[in-house]
Amino acid sequence: AGKSPPAAKNLSHVPCKFFRQGACQAGSSCPFSHSMDSVSEQTPCKYFQKGNCKFGVKCALAHILPD
Repeated sequence: AGKSPPAAKNLSHVPCKFFRQGACQAGSSCPFSHSMDSVSEQTPCKYFQKGNCKFGVKCALAHILPD
């Protein structure tokens, strides 16, 4: 039996960093959220808190340390 391809990750909840900068080239085909809701902008990046976020400045989550 053939295996079905792995489902693509749903990234629609992840804010588009480029859209917020006014520079997203993907438009409506962009897999990331183009919502101006700032809630996710304040979501701390758990990898940054551990010191190993591979996205660096391109990370869509907030690079803040807990108080």
